[in-house]
Amino acid sequence: MLADSLRLRFYFSVFVASLGLSMYTYFIPVFAQSFGATYFDLGLIGTVGALATAITPSLAGHLADRTNRMQVFSLSLLVNAGATFILILCHSVSDIVILRLIGGVGLGIFWPMGEALASDLAPAHRRVQEMGRYSVAMAIGVLIGPSIGGFVVQILGYQNLFIISSAVIAVSFLQSTLWVLPAYPKQNGQPRNFENSARVLRQLFPTYVMLICYGVVWGLISSIYPGYANSIGISVTFIGFLITAFGITRIFGLATAHWYLKFGEKRVLVIASFMIFSGIVVVAEFASFVAFMSGIMLIGGGVGVVFPIMSSHVARQFPDDKRGAAMGSYETAVNTGETVGPYIAGLLASLVSITSSFMLMSVFAALMIVLTLSGGIHITGSGGG
Repeated sequence: MLADSLRLRFYFSVFVASLGLSMYTYFIPVFAQSFGATYFDLGLIGTVGALATAITPSLAGHLADRTNRMQVFSLSLLVNAGATFILILCHSVSDIVILRLIGGVGLGIFWPMGEALASDLAPAHRRVQEMGRYSVAMAIGVLIGPSIGGFVVQILGYQNLFIISSAVIAVSFLQSTLWVLPAYPKQNGQPRNFENSARVLRQLFPTYVMLICYGVVWGLISSIYPGYANSIGISVTFIGFLITAFGITRIFGLATAHWYLKFGEKRVLVIASFMIFSGIVVVAEFASFVAFMSGIMLIGGGVGVVFPIMSSHVARQFPDDKRGAAMGSYETAVNTGETVGPYIAGLLASLVSITSSFMLMSVFAALMIVLTLSGGIHITGSGGG
């Protein structure tokens, strides 16, 4: 009962943090466009933030394995609250680029620590299911946040959005520090067996390549997609609705992913990757609100299924005392894709067209299918926790 209660407290803290983060994150591209940002600028902003997010997770994971993962998680919330608040100082595109570096550091600690803690607190036989529940808590915050953020921008403006978002994240910091940390079990000793971990990293190389492709899709959605929607005349409020629709289908995928494991993880990953591919193509080919809604819902459903399966797959390859490093390596791979994706997409959109940019990004989703079918990713055939 105590373990169940602790998980619920942790999930609630994750929900509040995700709410605060998602209230403003998806509006950074539109905020930058108010200063005259081009698609290349949007790609650069996404790349800079993702670069910091790619470098930080492994360092944070190793630190957490040697100290206390819950303390490091709480620290990440404090950093994110500060990184959000200082956005009120932005007066140009270059300001946003510089300050997103700090935001990237905060997120680079937050994501792997949240995933490592969710895995820590889950019984081994229920890991996919509990990773799904953790992700649902996070995704509900992401579901609600953009709609709230859109209304706040329309009524109060961007400065107040950043202030309110930072306050919400600060509430999560207080929750995790006062409500979760005291009950979190102490970690035993120092992490061991570095050579074994290095061997696991080599074995997981094809998995990390797939996660890089997955990260490219995330970078496209967070950095380029909102600006593309804005450029065809979709209002900030309706952009919030689009991101909310993405969140709804993502939550459904997260909550139900463990149901599909009876069909085999490989088969499920292929179908989910095909959904992502199809969604990107729809957005690229049909510039309308209905197409954008349909495409983003397909992408959301696909990424919702991929996350709990792949994160559980990575986590179970490492010993328990290397859980932080495991999820750090997962996030580093994903954020490497988020670093590369926006830059390539923004550059191609500026030099050729936004349509060609999205079509190129669909290739990365197709590669996810190829990598899964090739047999390089050694996942279980029938699923399981």
